[in-house]
Amino acid sequence: MVRAVLFASAILLTSAPATAADDPLAAVTAPVSNTAVRPQLVHVYATPDGETHLEVLKVAATAGSLPLTGLRAISYNPNKVQWHHAPEAQFAINLTGDLQVEVSDGSKRKIGPGDLVYLEDTQGKGHITRLLTPVTALFIHPAPGFDIRAWAKGEQKTGG
Repeated sequence: MVRAVLFASAILLTSAPATAADDPLAAVTAPVSNTAVRPQLVHVYATPDGETHLEVLKVAATAGSLPLTGLRAISYNPNKVQWHHAPEAQFAINLTGDLQVEVSDGSKRKIGPGDLVYLEDTQGKGHITRLLTPVTALFIHPAPGFDIRAWAKGEQKTGG
């Protein structure tokens, strides 16, 4: 478990930066520069009206360690999964392969190896996952009460 958490943390800390806020593929296609890179993650969430949305959260250097409770690895073959919800709030990291996530507000985003996603759309309309190639992904479960936005801003101190 500790090895997997360290691996997930290494991926989080080496994520490529978005180069244009309005380009949903910028984080996937942007080259990594030699300057300091601020880690980021894709957040999939539902609002009270049932719509599902995507946002990119930049992770502050003051963010604490992630309070993780579980980990599983799953491999999928290319297909289209119909509208569905995340079974619980969870991080997802593609180890291999590419997919596209579409949310109910019409936004789409390509997710590739090493991209960190936080799926929190456990209610509402959900999302569609289109596997573009075979994918192996890690699903990592946070502790109950975890607040992704507070953590990303460095406001929720967790663990050591």
